[in-house]
Amino acid sequence: MIKYILIFIFITFNVFGFDAFINPNELRANIEDKNLIIIDVDSYALYKKSHIKHAIYFDIQKLIPREENPYMLLDSAQNVQSTLKGLGINTNSKVVLYAHNTTQGTLNSSYLAFALIYNGFENVTILNGGYMAWVFQNDLLISSEKFSPEDDGNFTFKANPNLLVDLEYLKQNPQNATILDARPIKQYYGIEKTNKIDGIGHIPHAKSAFYKYSFLSDETIRKDDELNEIYIDGDNLSQESNIITYGNSVYDASMLWYILYQKMGFKHTKLYGASLKEWGNNHAMPMQRFKWE
Repeated sequence: MIKYILIFIFITFNVFGFDAFINPNELRANIEDKNLIIIDVDSYALYKKSHIKHAIYFDIQKLIPREENPYMLLDSAQNVQSTLKGLGINTNSKVVLYAHNTTQGTLNSSYLAFALIYNGFENVTILNGGYMAWVFQNDLLISSEKFSPEDDGNFTFKANPNLLVDLEYLKQNPQNATILDARPIKQYYGIEKTNKIDGIGHIPHAKSAFYKYSFLSDETIRKDDELNEIYIDGDNLSQESNIITYGNSVYDASMLWYILYQKMGFKHTKLYGASLKEWGNNHAMPMQRFKWE
Protein backbone atom coordinates (compact mmCIF):
# COMPACT_ATOMS: atom_id res chain seq x y z
CA MET A 1 0.00 0.00 0.00
CA ILE A 2 2.81 2.42 0.89
CA LYS A 3 4.41 1.72 -2.49
CA TYR A 4 1.27 2.79 -4.37
CA ILE A 5 0.85 5.88 -2.21
CA LEU A 6 4.42 6.93 -3.02
CA ILE A 7 3.85 6.35 -6.74
CA PHE A 8 0.68 8.47 -6.61
CA ILE A 9 2.52 11.29 -4.84
CA PHE A 10 5.34 11.12 -7.37
CA ILE A 11 2.94 11.34 -10.31
CA THR A 12 0.92 14.14 -8.73
CA PHE A 13 3.92 16.36 -8.14
CA ASN A 14 5.74 15.64 -11.40
CA VAL A 15 2.97 15.87 -13.99
CA PHE A 16 3.99 19.41 -14.89
CA GLY A 17 7.74 18.97 -14.68
CA PHE A 18 8.27 21.00 -17.85
CA ASP A 19 6.72 18.26 -19.98
CA ALA A 20 5.87 19.90 -23.26
CA PHE A 21 2.61 18.01 -23.91
CA ILE A 22 0.19 16.86 -21.23
CA ASN A 23 -2.31 14.05 -21.78
CA PRO A 24 -5.99 14.55 -20.86
CA ASN A 25 -5.90 11.98 -18.05
CA GLU A 26 -2.96 13.78 -16.44
CA LEU A 27 -4.76 17.10 -16.66
CA ARG A 28 -7.91 15.61 -15.20
CA ALA A 29 -5.99 14.30 -12.19
CA ASN A 30 -4.92 17.87 -11.44
CA ILE A 31 -8.00 19.80 -12.56
CA GLU A 32 -8.67 21.13 -9.03
CA ASP A 33 -5.08 22.21 -8.41
CA LYS A 34 -5.23 25.86 -7.26
CA ASN A 35 -1.93 26.58 -8.98
CA LEU A 36 -3.22 25.35 -12.31
CA ILE A 37 -4.08 27.87 -15.04
CA ILE A 38 -5.81 26.49 -18.14
CA ILE A 39 -5.88 28.82 -21.13
CA ASP A 40 -8.03 28.47 -24.24
CA VAL A 41 -6.30 30.19 -27.18
CA ASP A 42 -8.68 29.40 -30.03
CA SER A 43 -11.52 31.65 -31.23
CA TYR A 44 -13.76 33.22 -28.62
CA ALA A 45 -16.81 31.77 -30.37
CA LEU A 46 -15.52 28.25 -29.74
CA TYR A 47 -14.61 29.09 -26.15
CA LYS A 48 -18.04 30.58 -25.51
CA LYS A 49 -19.73 27.47 -26.88
CA SER A 50 -17.84 25.11 -24.58
CA HIS A 51 -14.44 24.80 -22.97
CA ILE A 52 -12.54 22.87 -20.32
CA LYS A 53 -13.76 23.46 -16.79
CA HIS A 54 -12.05 26.50 -15.19
CA ALA A 55 -10.34 27.49 -18.48
CA ILE A 56 -9.88 31.19 -19.14
CA TYR A 57 -9.87 32.69 -22.62
CA PHE A 58 -6.93 34.58 -24.05
CA ASP A 59 -6.86 36.46 -27.34
CA ILE A 60 -3.31 36.26 -28.64
CA GLN A 61 -3.91 39.41 -30.68
CA LYS A 62 -3.20 41.21 -27.41
CA LEU A 63 0.45 40.29 -27.92
CA ILE A 64 0.65 41.54 -31.50
CA PRO A 65 2.53 44.85 -31.92
CA ARG A 66 0.35 47.93 -31.73
CA GLU A 67 2.70 49.94 -33.93
CA GLU A 68 2.86 49.71 -37.70
CA ASN A 69 5.55 47.10 -38.17
CA PRO A 70 4.34 44.02 -40.07
CA TYR A 71 7.39 41.95 -39.15
CA MET A 72 7.49 42.30 -35.38
CA LEU A 73 6.93 39.08 -33.43
CA LEU A 74 5.68 40.55 -30.18
CA ASP A 75 4.63 43.93 -28.87
CA SER A 76 7.05 45.86 -26.68
CA ALA A 77 8.41 43.98 -23.68
CA GLN A 78 6.51 46.29 -21.35
CA ASN A 79 3.16 45.71 -23.08
CA VAL A 80 3.67 41.95 -23.45
CA GLN A 81 4.71 41.47 -19.84
CA SER A 82 1.80 43.57 -18.60
CA THR A 83 -0.59 41.48 -20.69
CA LEU A 84 0.87 38.19 -19.48
CA LYS A 85 0.66 39.36 -15.88
CA GLY A 86 -3.09 39.79 -16.42
CA LEU A 87 -3.36 36.01 -16.89
CA GLY A 88 -2.84 35.63 -13.15
CA ILE A 89 0.42 33.71 -13.48
CA ASN A 90 2.32 33.35 -10.22
CA THR A 91 5.74 31.93 -9.50
CA ASN A 92 4.23 28.55 -8.58
CA SER A 93 1.65 28.46 -11.40
CA LYS A 94 1.32 25.58 -13.85
CA VAL A 95 0.00 26.71 -17.24
CA VAL A 96 -1.82 24.44 -19.69
CA LEU A 97 -2.61 25.76 -23.18
CA TYR A 98 -5.08 24.22 -25.59
CA ALA A 99 -7.10 24.87 -28.74
CA HIS A 100 -10.23 23.38 -30.31
CA ASN A 101 -8.23 21.48 -32.94
CA THR A 102 -8.28 24.24 -35.53
CA THR A 103 -4.99 24.80 -37.33
CA GLN A 104 -4.68 28.42 -36.26
CA GLY A 105 -5.74 27.63 -32.71
CA THR A 106 -3.10 24.92 -32.40
CA LEU A 107 -0.43 27.34 -33.60
CA ASN A 108 -1.77 29.97 -31.21
CA SER A 109 -0.83 27.50 -28.46
CA SER A 110 2.82 27.37 -29.47
CA TYR A 111 2.88 31.13 -30.07
CA LEU A 112 1.69 31.86 -26.52
CA ALA A 113 4.00 29.16 -25.17
CA PHE A 114 6.92 30.90 -26.86
CA ALA A 115 5.83 34.28 -25.48
CA LEU A 116 5.77 32.85 -21.96
CA ILE A 117 9.08 30.98 -22.25
CA TYR A 118 10.76 33.93 -23.98
CA ASN A 119 9.73 36.05 -21.00
CA GLY A 120 11.09 33.60 -18.46
CA PHE A 121 8.12 31.40 -17.55
CA GLU A 122 8.84 27.79 -18.58
CA ASN A 123 6.29 25.80 -16.54
CA VAL A 124 3.98 25.63 -19.53
CA THR A 125 2.55 22.67 -21.43
CA ILE A 126 0.17 22.09 -24.35
CA LEU A 127 -2.77 19.68 -24.12
CA ASN A 128 -1.93 16.66 -26.24
CA GLY A 129 -4.64 16.13 -28.85
CA GLY A 130 -6.38 19.41 -28.04
CA TYR A 131 -9.95 19.93 -26.94
CA MET A 132 -11.30 16.95 -28.89
CA ALA A 133 -9.07 14.59 -26.92
CA TRP A 134 -10.31 16.17 -23.70
CA VAL A 135 -14.00 15.88 -24.60
CA PHE A 136 -13.56 12.28 -25.70
CA GLN A 137 -12.39 11.27 -22.23
CA ASN A 138 -13.85 13.98 -19.99
CA ASP A 139 -17.13 15.13 -21.50
CA LEU A 140 -18.55 15.96 -18.05
CA LEU A 141 -15.72 18.36 -17.26
CA ILE A 142 -16.63 21.04 -19.78
CA SER A 143 -18.40 24.34 -19.29
CA SER A 144 -19.88 27.30 -21.14
CA GLU A 145 -19.34 29.60 -18.17
CA LYS A 146 -16.75 32.32 -18.63
CA PHE A 147 -13.82 32.22 -16.23
CA SER A 148 -11.41 35.08 -15.58
CA PRO A 149 -8.33 35.52 -13.37
CA GLU A 150 -9.20 37.17 -10.08
CA ASP A 151 -5.94 39.13 -9.81
CA ASP A 152 -2.78 39.86 -11.72
CA GLY A 153 -0.02 37.32 -11.19
CA ASN A 154 3.13 37.91 -9.19
CA PHE A 155 5.54 36.27 -11.63
CA THR A 156 8.30 38.64 -12.74
CA PHE A 157 8.65 38.38 -16.50
CA LYS A 158 12.01 39.09 -18.12
CA ALA A 159 12.78 38.64 -21.80
CA ASN A 160 15.54 36.28 -22.97
CA PRO A 161 16.88 37.77 -26.22
CA ASN A 162 18.94 34.64 -26.91
CA LEU A 163 15.80 32.83 -28.10
CA LEU A 164 15.19 35.18 -31.04
CA VAL A 165 17.12 35.98 -34.19
CA ASP A 166 16.47 38.69 -36.74
CA LEU A 167 17.18 39.33 -40.40
CA GLU A 168 20.65 40.75 -39.74
CA TYR A 169 21.63 37.62 -37.82
CA LEU A 170 20.57 35.39 -40.73
CA LYS A 171 22.23 37.61 -43.33
CA GLN A 172 25.55 36.77 -41.69
CA ASN A 173 24.84 33.17 -42.81
CA PRO A 174 25.94 31.48 -39.56
CA GLN A 175 27.79 28.36 -40.72
CA ASN A 176 27.40 26.56 -37.41
CA ALA A 177 23.59 26.86 -37.40
CA THR A 178 21.06 24.32 -38.64
CA ILE A 179 18.16 26.23 -40.19
CA LEU A 180 14.85 24.35 -40.24
CA ASP A 181 11.85 25.23 -42.41
CA ALA A 182 8.55 24.46 -40.65
CA ARG A 183 6.38 24.65 -43.79
CA PRO A 184 4.90 21.93 -46.01
CA ILE A 185 7.35 20.24 -48.40
CA LYS A 186 5.73 21.73 -51.52
CA GLN A 187 6.38 25.23 -50.23
CA TYR A 188 9.91 24.40 -49.11
CA TYR A 189 10.82 22.83 -52.46
CA GLY A 190 9.27 25.72 -54.37
CA ILE A 191 6.56 24.02 -56.40
CA GLU A 192 3.85 25.81 -54.46
CA LYS A 193 3.75 29.54 -53.78
CA THR A 194 2.80 30.76 -50.34
CA ASN A 195 0.00 33.31 -50.10
CA LYS A 196 1.23 36.85 -49.38
CA ILE A 197 4.90 35.88 -49.74
CA ASP A 198 6.66 36.91 -52.95
CA GLY A 199 9.65 34.60 -52.71
CA ILE A 200 9.30 30.96 -53.75
CA GLY A 201 11.29 28.14 -52.16
CA HIS A 202 13.27 28.32 -48.94
CA ILE A 203 16.04 30.23 -47.22
CA PRO A 204 19.39 28.95 -48.57
CA HIS A 205 20.93 26.10 -46.53
CA ALA A 206 17.67 25.41 -44.70
CA LYS A 207 16.38 21.87 -44.23
CA SER A 208 12.75 20.84 -44.62
CA ALA A 209 11.08 20.09 -41.25
CA PHE A 210 7.31 20.40 -41.66
CA TYR A 211 6.03 20.75 -38.10
CA LYS A 212 2.95 18.57 -38.71
CA TYR A 213 5.12 15.50 -39.28
CA SER A 214 5.79 15.57 -35.54
CA PHE A 215 2.12 14.75 -34.92
CA LEU A 216 -0.09 11.76 -35.62
CA SER A 217 -3.39 12.04 -37.49
CA ASP A 218 -5.30 12.56 -34.22
CA GLU A 219 -3.08 15.60 -33.53
CA THR A 220 -1.21 13.97 -30.67
CA ILE A 221 2.55 14.32 -30.55
CA ARG A 222 4.60 11.36 -31.77
CA LYS A 223 6.42 9.19 -29.27
CA ASP A 224 9.93 10.13 -28.25
CA ASP A 225 11.63 7.42 -30.29
CA GLU A 226 9.90 8.62 -33.47
CA LEU A 227 10.81 12.25 -32.76
CA ASN A 228 14.38 11.12 -32.23
CA GLU A 229 14.34 9.40 -35.63
CA ILE A 230 13.07 12.59 -37.27
CA TYR A 231 15.32 15.15 -35.64
CA ILE A 232 18.33 13.31 -34.23
CA ASP A 233 18.79 10.61 -36.86
CA GLY A 234 17.24 12.47 -39.78
CA ASP A 235 18.48 16.03 -39.16
CA ASN A 236 21.59 15.15 -37.14
CA LEU A 237 20.56 17.40 -34.26
CA SER A 238 21.95 17.14 -30.75
CA GLN A 239 21.70 18.97 -27.45
CA GLU A 240 24.60 21.15 -28.55
CA SER A 241 23.15 22.05 -31.95
CA ASN A 242 22.58 25.70 -32.77
CA ILE A 243 19.14 25.57 -34.40
CA ILE A 244 17.02 28.27 -36.04
CA THR A 245 13.38 27.68 -36.98
CA TYR A 246 11.30 29.70 -39.39
CA GLY A 247 8.06 29.31 -41.33
CA ASN A 248 5.59 31.34 -43.29
CA SER A 249 5.07 33.38 -40.13
CA VAL A 250 5.81 33.23 -36.43
CA TYR A 251 2.97 30.75 -35.88
CA ASP A 252 4.22 27.64 -37.71
CA ALA A 253 7.80 28.56 -36.81
CA SER A 254 6.84 28.68 -33.12
CA MET A 255 5.40 25.15 -33.15
CA LEU A 256 8.58 23.67 -34.57
CA TRP A 257 10.57 25.76 -32.08
CA TYR A 258 8.39 24.52 -29.20
CA ILE A 259 8.80 20.85 -30.14
CA LEU A 260 12.58 21.18 -30.34
CA TYR A 261 13.12 23.46 -27.35
CA GLN A 262 10.48 22.33 -24.88
CA LYS A 263 9.73 18.75 -25.90
CA MET A 264 13.15 17.52 -27.01
CA GLY A 265 15.27 19.76 -24.82
CA PHE A 266 17.34 21.39 -27.58
CA LYS A 267 17.94 24.56 -25.56
CA HIS A 268 20.03 26.23 -28.27
CA THR A 269 17.01 26.49 -30.55
CA LYS A 270 16.18 30.01 -31.68
CA LEU A 271 13.17 31.44 -33.48
CA TYR A 272 13.27 33.67 -36.53
CA GLY A 273 9.96 35.29 -35.68
CA ALA A 274 9.57 37.47 -38.75
CA SER A 275 10.16 34.36 -40.89
CA LEU A 276 9.28 34.47 -44.60
CA LYS A 277 6.83 37.26 -43.95
CA GLU A 278 9.97 39.37 -43.85
CA TRP A 279 12.66 37.38 -45.69
CA GLY A 280 10.40 36.20 -48.51
CA ASN A 281 9.06 39.70 -49.19
CA ASN A 282 12.49 41.32 -49.23
CA HIS A 283 13.64 40.99 -52.84
CA ALA A 284 17.25 41.47 -51.79
CA MET A 285 17.16 38.19 -49.88
CA PRO A 286 17.93 34.99 -51.86
CA MET A 287 15.53 32.05 -52.04
CA GLN A 288 16.56 28.52 -52.97
CA ARG A 289 14.18 26.53 -55.19
CA PHE A 290 14.09 22.92 -56.42
CA LYS A 291 16.83 21.75 -54.06
CA TRP A 292 16.93 19.55 -50.97
CA GLU A 293 19.47 20.72 -48.41
